Amino acid sequence: MATASQPDLAGLRVLVTRPVERSAELVAALTAAGAKVLTQPLLNIAPLTVPHHEAELQRSRQLFMNLDCYQHLIFISVNAVSYGIEAIEQFWPQWPVGVKVHAIGAATAAALAARQIDVDTVDNVAMNSESLLANPVLQRLQGQKVLIVRGLGGREYLAEQLAARGAQVDYAECYQRLSPALDREQFHTLLRRQDINIVCVNSGETLHYFHSLLQDAALSYRVLVPGERVASLAVALGFTQVIQAENAGTAATLAALRGFVNK
Repeated sequence: MATASQPDLAGLRVLVTRPVERSAELVAALTAAGAKVLTQPLLNIAPLTVPHHEAELQRSRQLFMNLDCYQHLIFISVNAVSYGIEAIEQFWPQWPVGVKVHAIGAATAAALAARQIDVDTVDNVAMNSESLLANPVLQRLQGQKVLIVRGLGGREYLAEQLAARGAQVDYAECYQRLSPALDREQFHTLLRRQDINIVCVNSGETLHYFHSLLQDAALSYRVLVPGERVASLAVALGFTQVIQAENAGTAATLAALRGFVNK
């Protein structure tokens, strides 16, 4: 139990695995709450490159050029905003009329708001695909077109559900996620030296990389995961100590850790 002189997450030693450009807010919040934090990105964000991704870049340019043909535009992440808006503004210095903009995650919505782009929200920002799909304006989509701005590859669930509701769904892929080249033994030694007792992963992809890197040794760690879907992945991989946050946001992460500490 925390006291007035002891922050409520004192005693936790947390590995933060977010991409470096997305970790500062969480690290600051954990540190302020008394946790000791080690940062080691298990996923890096990089632009698509020519000539390797020429086809994807050309397709995205064509889709953005025809943005006024879409009724809905969905940004999956802050990175989708960073890379996508830069590309869109090459063709649309004035935002096209009649396109509803949606965001997954509070940080994504804030990134759009910082660019003076209105986000369609119902009460609260959608924090994952499932909550976005509850938006009333996305229930009946027969004859409507939806453009999803995302990184290369990724989860298909959102597009499948929108298509099942009658939408024509396209992807504009604007960046790539890369796993860093880490030495297994050095990484594991670092975790042991820092006596890490919580590994915070923010996606299924990050969880899979952590598991593949450390193999069976990964299963000895307690993992904090964003939501039921990634919790199920963790159990399927063999993790027995799983803390489930409501989503990948900083507030939900801290709430899950506080719930764990106060059990």
